[in-house]
Amino acid sequence: MVLNPVQREALQNATSIGSLAACAGVKQRSNFTSLSASISSNSLIHFFLVSDGTSSSQLSPSCQSSSIAIFALIRTAAAHSNRMKYSSELARDHSLCQLHRNVTVPRPVRSCRRLKRNSGWWQNVCNIYSDARFKKTFRVSRGTFNFILRRIEPFLIRQTVTEEPISPALRLAICLYRLSRGDYFYTIAEMSGLGVSTISSICQEVCQVLVDHLWNENVSSHMPQTEEEFKQKILDMEEFWQFPCCWTASDGCHIPMKCPPGGLQSCKEYHNFKNFYSIVLMAMVDSHYRFVWGSCGFPGNSHDAVIFRSTDLWTRIQEGLIPVIGKTVGDVTVPPLVVGDSAFPLRTWLMKPYTNAILTPKQRYFNYRLSRARMVTEGAYGQLKGRWRVLLRKSESSQDNVRLTTLACMVLHNICIARGDAISKKLDLSLDANGQKRNREEIRKLLQMRNCSSIRDVSLEAKKVRNALCEKLWLEKETGKVC
Repeated sequence: MVLNPVQREALQNATSIGSLAACAGVKQRSNFTSLSASISSNSLIHFFLVSDGTSSSQLSPSCQSSSIAIFALIRTAAAHSNRMKYSSELARDHSLCQLHRNVTVPRPVRSCRRLKRNSGWWQNVCNIYSDARFKKTFRVSRGTFNFILRRIEPFLIRQTVTEEPISPALRLAICLYRLSRGDYFYTIAEMSGLGVSTISSICQEVCQVLVDHLWNENVSSHMPQTEEEFKQKILDMEEFWQFPCCWTASDGCHIPMKCPPGGLQSCKEYHNFKNFYSIVLMAMVDSHYRFVWGSCGFPGNSHDAVIFRSTDLWTRIQEGLIPVIGKTVGDVTVPPLVVGDSAFPLRTWLMKPYTNAILTPKQRYFNYRLSRARMVTEGAYGQLKGRWRVLLRKSESSQDNVRLTTLACMVLHNICIARGDAISKKLDLSLDANGQKRNREEIRKLLQMRNCSSIRDVSLEAKKVRNALCEKLWLEKETGKVC
């Protein structure tokens, strides 16, 4: 390329041109834009960028492929007075744009692009951990872990262009470790060699996959739909819990969390009677401690009856979900029943204890038998929180993430029961939301505290059903059929 005298003089005044940049990939800008970059203590480069709309027609064919033509004006202390002259001359001469084809700029090297991953922990888990230690760490056996991994692995595969992606097995292990221990994200990040934000996103993604792809198969599938399925549920409850005509038990459970944003109103709504902030999990449990239905996310100060009425299951039952396969007790037809505590409203299909101030011996015995059948929900919640300790710790996550975590734990709970992966006997199964033991007296007091006298829309038919069951159970006690 032949330079005219103006161009030659500009290049001679430069102390260095090694850092001229090829700006072909720079975003287009209107007309002329001046950028500055220091080359040395006494020199300065000015770049003039011309958009395609104003200069591409004047460029040589070899330069028209570039989206931006580059014009350089080098100003030193000696050439300061000629700056405007050089600018005008170079702006009219487009041959200098070919300079950018022969000039390269070394990219700055970052001393630390990101923290180096430490895969030693996961390698030890795979190669060194015994089966007992593996289950103690993740609360599931290796067989159950591999079963879950096979089901969700296609949804955990990630593609990256910078480095090897985190494997689905490691993603699942991190999530189970978090759920089983409730450790902070920072602690797990230090152990696994990953970033805190990476650990948080992995746990959320795995929980979302569990709920989206395994909920219907492992939770909703246990909800009876046909008459035969309802009859089988009733037989199981009568065999294991000795309460007639019952197919499931329902109760609420508080999941601790931080106070959500929203000011004083949110503080009141989410502060429960146990004196901490929480959301409520409302669920139904069958005779085998399996969750057949669940809904989570209600404010902790909400009453169980109000929560149950606001669910879609209540509407479905009112519209005829439960089939008409009642059993005749005395002169009353008793439909398939749901048993609950005194906080629930009394319905023909929903039984609750007597709440009179003075109870007869028959009524006290009925309350005892109903509470014993309803204890299956306490056992299920105890196993759920005993295995997945994250539900015992006050979470710093958002309300949606706490809800998602709870539902994912329910899915894992049912999977473990289905595979016979029993919880360790060393784990406490009778824990409340504070991680403290519950005894029968505390449960009785909680039932009294949760009783709400403002909800009293009890039908006459529901009372007849309860009285008929009361007489039947008392007769069984008198005849010695059931202890």
